[in-house]
Amino acid sequence: MLPLISLSLLACSFLKDSVEDATWQDLGCDTTQKVSTLAIYDMVQPFYETDTFLQLNIKPTAIYVATVGVRQEVEMTAYKLDSLNQIASITNPAGTIGVTPTWVEQAYLGAFIHTPRYLYDRWARILEADRNVFLAKRDSIKDIMAEKHKSIRVISDLRSVANQRKYLSRKRSASPVSMHNFGLAADFAVFRGRKVSNTFSNYKPLDTLTARFGLTWGGNFVGFMDPGHIQYLKNGATLVEKYPVLRFEFEPYRAFYLNTVEKAVKTGKINRVVDTADLLTLLNELRRNQPCSCGKVKKLINSGTLEKVKGYLQKTPYNELNDIVIIGDLGQQTLSLVSSKGIITLELGKWR
Repeated sequence: MLPLISLSLLACSFLKDSVEDATWQDLGCDTTQKVSTLAIYDMVQPFYETDTFLQLNIKPTAIYVATVGVRQEVEMTAYKLDSLNQIASITNPAGTIGVTPTWVEQAYLGAFIHTPRYLYDRWARILEADRNVFLAKRDSIKDIMAEKHKSIRVISDLRSVANQRKYLSRKRSASPVSMHNFGLAADFAVFRGRKVSNTFSNYKPLDTLTARFGLTWGGNFVGFMDPGHIQYLKNGATLVEKYPVLRFEFEPYRAFYLNTVEKAVKTGKINRVVDTADLLTLLNELRRNQPCSCGKVKKLINSGTLEKVKGYLQKTPYNELNDIVIIGDLGQQTLSLVSSKGIITLELGKWR
C-alpha cells in the first residue's frame, strides 16, 4: 500500500464570524449525504490545481478515471498525450463499462496531462466567437484613441496562467484568474517616448468608448483601478454565468476569493469586493447538492477496490511511475488519486 498523503482542502470548512446568511459563504461538504453517481467533473475537480497535487510535482502522461459501483461494477475512461502532444483516448479494458466523455469532460481530464500556454486554448471552442467580437471592438477603440494619442499600443492581450500568478504576486492584479487568460481582455498603454504614461486623463476616454461598444473599463473597477484595461464582460461571475463549464478554472482559487471577501467584511469594505462575492455566490449555486469530497478526515482507500482497479489497469498501457488514476468508490464513499508519489483519499458527500 502506498503512503497516504495529506490534502488541505476547504471542502468541509465552515466560515465563522462573517455576515450571517451571506450567499458567498462556503457552507461546506455534508458527508452524511450519500453519493450515488459521480460525473467526471466531480472526480477530477477536487485535485485540479490543488496545492498538494502541485507539490507532488506529478507530470503524468496519462490519466485513468474509474468509478466502482456498490455492486463492484467498474466504469472507466482514460486519456493520454500522443506523439503530437494531442490528447487521445485509451481503449477501455475488457470487463469494464466504457465511458465516452463529452468534449468538455475531455478538457477536464486533459487538464491533468497537458497545460496549454493559455486557458483560452483549452476553451476556444466556446470562446472563439466572443473573442473575435472583442478583438474587433478593441481595435476600433484603439483606432479612435489613436486620433489623439498616436503612441497608444496594446501591451497585453492573452495572458498565461504563469504570468497571471506573477501579476498577482506583484500586486498588479487582484485575481488569480483574469479575463486575459480567456482572451477577453486587453491593456492599452499611451507612451511618452519609451515610457508608459500613467496619467489617468490619457485613459479617461475609455470610459465612454467602452460603454459605447458594450465593454467594461478597468478605470471603473472598485478596489483595483486599472485605467488602461478593457474587457468583454463585467466580471468573473458574468463569465461563469455565461459559460458554467469555466467554473473548473475558478474553483481551485476559492480559498483566495473567500479570504478576500472575509477581510473586506471585517474591515467594513465589502463594497470593494462585490465582484468577488458575486463570483462565489454563483459558484455556490452551481455546486449546491452536487457531489463533493472532504479532505478534513484522513481516509484510506479500500484495498479490495484498489486491487480490482489495478487488475484492469494491467490490461492497458498504464505506467505506474508516470500516470495517475482517480478512483471513485461509491460503496465506500471515497475518492482517491493514485500516483507513484502516494495515494490521496477523500470522503464523499454533497455540497450544502
